[in-house]
Amino acid sequence: MIWNYIQGLMDKFRGRQRKQMLTEIMSDSRAIFSSFGNNIYMSDFVNNCIDRIATEISKVDVMSVVVTENSVLRQNDDISRLFRFQPNPLQTTKDFLACCEWLRRKHCNCFIYPEWELVRDSRGREFRRYKAFYPLNPQHAELGHFEDGRWAIRFVWRDGTEDVLPYDSVVHLRWRRGTSTLIGGGDDNGQVDDRNTMRSLTVLDQVMQGLPASIAAGLKLNGIFTTKTLAGQMQLTKEVVDFESRIKESKSGIVAIDLAGDFTPINKKITVVPKEILQFLKDIIRERYGISDAIMSGDYNGDQHSAFYQSCIEDFIVEFEQAMSSHLFTPRERDVGHRIKGYYSKVEYFSAKDKAELATLATSTGLMTLNQVAELYGLPPFEGGDRRIQSLNYANTDIVDQYQVKNAMGKEKPKDGEE
Repeated sequence: MIWNYIQGLMDKFRGRQRKQMLTEIMSDSRAIFSSFGNNIYMSDFVNNCIDRIATEISKVDVMSVVVTENSVLRQNDDISRLFRFQPNPLQTTKDFLACCEWLRRKHCNCFIYPEWELVRDSRGREFRRYKAFYPLNPQHAELGHFEDGRWAIRFVWRDGTEDVLPYDSVVHLRWRRGTSTLIGGGDDNGQVDDRNTMRSLTVLDQVMQGLPASIAAGLKLNGIFTTKTLAGQMQLTKEVVDFESRIKESKSGIVAIDLAGDFTPINKKITVVPKEILQFLKDIIRERYGISDAIMSGDYNGDQHSAFYQSCIEDFIVEFEQAMSSHLFTPRERDVGHRIKGYYSKVEYFSAKDKAELATLATSTGLMTLNQVAELYGLPPFEGGDRRIQSLNYANTDIVDQYQVKNAMGKEKPKDGEE
């Protein structure tokens, strides 16, 4: 199973480190910890919100780059290779990113374990060769210090086993941070705070359950029948049984009986919940995740998708880039510009008008190749399309001053007496 496989990767940390204790207490005589509660995730509505966000984040392209003052150069290293298709043997890149966001949104903390080996180049310099990246799903996590002062993290797994690792051996992504400086969760103690969401879900669930019950009640008892016939106990019992059987067999709500009497109808009023109330309850839940009704239904325009990107997707990309870059590269590598970058194509969600304007700008300035412009409209690449064209009305900013001076000198008229 996946947990046994991941635990096998961590066997090298066991033994000596398992004997070490989290000796330093973080706050209030307790280690800062995260407790994962799953009550609100029994709701399909909450899961649909998270799934919508995770699905979009799974479309992000992750690559290793070197950022210089004037350029961003993609690196064809082991990190880019792994994220091109399969970060680990069990998941594709799409699955990996969606899994990370699910863990981050549900538990407010996501831990990624990079598997690597230390190798030497021809000059004897050591560097890491990354072999896989695994998202972890512990039952419980605690942060503390080893006896020598290093930061440590203890994972308690669902089968009851645990591992104590150096904190810098995992990548840590957070969501809904309170004043806790270490753990995500939403409150000041690093706990998942979903009380308000739970109240809204409870009311919404009661409304959803009450509507079918109200409709069913309207199809049952419609009135009271009072008989005017005197009958013995045995006869009354027989009439009750017959009456109940007729009710069960009736399709129209009208029951035919043999006794004479009076029928008194019951005035019933079926409760109708206003649409605004249902929308209000759903909006409260969606606000927790920063997602709109238009995004949930899939009927959105470019502006609505742009707001969705800024509130949900961009937040993940920024944190993922910073956390991965700080853990995967040495200080020296970061100094020379090594970074992890996540690219999300917003152009796909442009309207036809916006795409036309972008294509005009791109071909005028050389921003995109002809094949990239064709891809905007879902057209296949064509031979000779991997070239850029640019309008001659534009000049390089490095020579624009020289260009203007030359033109000015060429336009000067000769003075009197000069040829």
